[in-house]
Amino acid sequence: MATYKSIKGFRVQSLATDPLTPGVAGATWSSGGAMNTARRYLGASNQGTQTATLAFAGSSPPTKLANTEKYNGTAWTEVNDLNTARLIVGGAGTMDSAICISGESTAIVGICEKFDGTNWTETGDLNSHTGRQGIGAAGASSSAVVAYGGSNTISLTEVFDGSSWTEVNNMNTARASMGNAGTSTAALTFGGATTAGVALAESWNGTSWTEVADLNTARTTLAGAGSQTSALAFGGGTPSGTVAITESWNGSSWTEVADMAQARINLAGAGTTGTSALAIGGNNGGTSYALTEEFTAATITDTIKNEGQVYYNSASNVLKLTSTVFGTGAWSSGGALNTGRLALGGAGTQSASIAFGGQVPPSTLFGETELYNGTAWTELNDLNTDRSAVAGFGVSTSALCVGGNSPPLVALNENFNGTSWTEVSDLNQAKSFGYGIGTTSAGLYFAGVVPARTVNTESWNGSSWTEVANLNTARDGLGGGGLATLGLAAGGQPGPGIQVELWDGTSWTETTDMNTSKVATASSGSTQDAVLMFGSEAGSQKHTEQWNGSSWTEVADLATSRNAHAGSGNSVTTALAYGGAPGGITTTEEWTIPSSVSNLTVGTS
Repeated sequence: MATYKSIKGFRVQSLATDPLTPGVAGATWSSGGAMNTARRYLGASNQGTQTATLAFAGSSPPTKLANTEKYNGTAWTEVNDLNTARLIVGGAGTMDSAICISGESTAIVGICEKFDGTNWTETGDLNSHTGRQGIGAAGASSSAVVAYGGSNTISLTEVFDGSSWTEVNNMNTARASMGNAGTSTAALTFGGATTAGVALAESWNGTSWTEVADLNTARTTLAGAGSQTSALAFGGGTPSGTVAITESWNGSSWTEVADMAQARINLAGAGTTGTSALAIGGNNGGTSYALTEEFTAATITDTIKNEGQVYYNSASNVLKLTSTVFGTGAWSSGGALNTGRLALGGAGTQSASIAFGGQVPPSTLFGETELYNGTAWTELNDLNTDRSAVAGFGVSTSALCVGGNSPPLVALNENFNGTSWTEVSDLNQAKSFGYGIGTTSAGLYFAGVVPARTVNTESWNGSSWTEVANLNTARDGLGGGGLATLGLAAGGQPGPGIQVELWDGTSWTETTDMNTSKVATASSGSTQDAVLMFGSEAGSQKHTEQWNGSSWTEVADLATSRNAHAGSGNSVTTALAYGGAPGGITTTEEWTIPSSVSNLTVGTS
């Protein structure tokens, strides 16, 4: 006779400790050796490692320090002092090829000193040091360094070739006391102070600075480590106090990971990647620290957890389950469109979207097409017909641009293959301000203006359009989500702008209304039960709502009021909002809900 176990049973592992998530998501901070001299406002060799880093200068109030120490992965050893004691310095290089830049001695100085593994030698001063406290720096040796900022009014950037400094292109935003990572030709700076702590991040390519995605938490007097594409930001001060928050940079966005054990400001950081770093010294209030913390990502030699894994923790005597846990979503700044416009179309994902068509009032129409790579927009081949109020759907390499106003209203349909647009079968009815969902082989276009508002719905099979069952409510300027077989239509005018209908492949059914009016709105989501709606001409123009298949929840607002904009994204966890009114704006915003796989205790009910 078959047993229940043989039919439905499964093995439950018995583990002494909770398993880790591989990579940065499973990283931890652990205690390292303490410095010989506790201090704040110190510098470090930013490209040092967990087993070879130099720390120097700083303050043990009220004393300014020249003390220098080497870290070997276990303990700190005192070596020869700087020639000039100072605090709030910039630091770069490696343990045996480091540089200490600027700082405050009896006054703010431009003095730079190079360390050769044994001694410090004074070298060429900065060209400009007046008022520059909290300067940022990055470099892989003492002879190839970039230094920048140093005041909330100074954006100056200088590069060092081993003997002298040369002024180059300025930062986009003047600031001081930021976190830093990378080298002289590929650097990253983040956070810091303008008049208050900021979340701004900028990337340096050896020639110029480019704004990239902001930190999740604005702060100043923080530290950083890693490279331009793999970095960490940790510690710092916010209006609510000193924090231990750590964020990981993957080259396009920031994600919160494990906090430090000790919250602190005015600390130093070192590390060549965002998977292995040191946090050194600092203070919290009046207490200066000698402590060192080591950040280490989980490796493939660790016990790796998988979502859905069930195990028994023998140390705590509980049954546990691994599950994906989602954080709180937020909008952050992305790259600006090259051509600002409203009533444009879009298709794709947060890291691969196209924007096309649109207009600038009163009557300038565009056929311009631009591609977003997660950081910046690049111009591609134009539409064959300039028009606005278009609908778009698909992905960045296979999309449709449907309908619109040329004028007059058009039924035109163009297919994009990743390079150029080709005219294909027209809609049965010319219209604008409708909405489209699906793919280039199976799509749906509904509502719009003909010129009266319409309930008309048309289905696309990859070669032609067929009229199918109408919406219950005529409208235009709406949003939606899903696919050609299971879709959602939401908002629009006339009426309250909150009405929602579901498409089952055959007919439309009214369902739960949104909380807030959405007219001339945009949306993200490729499934019927997970849609994000954002922006509006009516009510709150920044408002965002999320649909879970049965109800709407208000989530974080856009940073910029906008309507008649475009939206992209195939989920509610990542989305893109770009362009729109008033006037034809260029700004782009990226929506992200952070997630992690966590070990959860199985409760009783």
